[in-house]
Amino acid sequence: MALMLKVAIDARALLSQKTGIGTYTRAVAQGLAEIPGIEVGLFSPRPLSEAALSGPWSVHADSHPSGMIWTQTTLARRCAAWNADVLLAALTIGPVRGDLPLVSVVHDLTPWTNPEWHAARTIVGFVPLWERTAERAARLLCVSKSTATELERRYPETLPRVRVVLNGVDSDLTPAPEGPAAETTRRRFAQGRRYVLYLGTLEPRKNVETLVAACERLWSGRRSRPDLVVAGGVGWKTSSLHRRIARSPFRDKIHLAGYAPREVAGELYRAAEVFVFPSLAEGFGLPLLEAMACGVPVVASTAPALVEVGGDAALYAEATDAGGLAHQIERALEDRPLADRLRRAGLARARTFSWTRAAAQTAAVLQEAVWEAR
Repeated sequence: MALMLKVAIDARALLSQKTGIGTYTRAVAQGLAEIPGIEVGLFSPRPLSEAALSGPWSVHADSHPSGMIWTQTTLARRCAAWNADVLLAALTIGPVRGDLPLVSVVHDLTPWTNPEWHAARTIVGFVPLWERTAERAARLLCVSKSTATELERRYPETLPRVRVVLNGVDSDLTPAPEGPAAETTRRRFAQGRRYVLYLGTLEPRKNVETLVAACERLWSGRRSRPDLVVAGGVGWKTSSLHRRIARSPFRDKIHLAGYAPREVAGELYRAAEVFVFPSLAEGFGLPLLEAMACGVPVVASTAPALVEVGGDAALYAEATDAGGLAHQIERALEDRPLADRLRRAGLARARTFSWTRAAAQTAAVLQEAVWEAR
């Protein structure tokens, strides 16, 4: 029997600067819409950008000032009016009431395990609704085995409903040969100098202060080592990081690039000497995979999800160990055979992650939820 499914997706992650969950939302929506028999609708409390509007889906936007209130008061009704078969809650929290089958995407559990890392609006909006969502969801779709393990450990009653679907990587993220493009990127973001790259939202969980300390150790040994480019939108609780950078004796070697749209992110990856992702915790770690796809040697923290995604294609150090992080960055910069091995291994590993496969597996989970409800 041919698959016939109307999938509603909570598209709130596409309202602002696109981060990891925004990348996830668009990529999975695209992949689902390309499967014969699946119709996709994007639902949003406010109008989406022109970029989000263009795609093989219908868009259902309201004019509501609060995304969380809209989720609980309006989203289920809008999905029912569209005759949706199932709702994919891409931002984890879904309507806690209603008959429509709900599949909650669990990216990570840090708002509940480490609320001190998050903005007050996240704690107020997410935490009170999490357990109700977990109780109501027909399936809990985790983006890594590490996230699933943590979910099952803390909420063992969810085990029969937990499924793992790994993220993919955008197909346009590919290596580029050294040449004018890389030189242009270095001039734009690092005053023409070689650089180590961090890319991600600036927030406490990303642990960028430890990366700054690690680079200072490298520069203290030899100032001519590559600069540091910190790229990403300002998230929350960043005043400490900005003070740390401002008082650094190597302030001139630290460059704040700001938010990097997808095409700029690709340029930054390709021109970097090494990509470093020192997060205290991650649910998946999409920038790590994106850097690998661009042929850049990667150094990461030992956060379980990063080790799961990176495998033997990255170097690792404890997140809070600035000395260990500096040592691994130095190895990736100065041991040429090692760097070449990391590039090859990273490219091969990135090719094993696919948004097409992620969408197909997500479709199977959505269908499970619908069959069970019927």
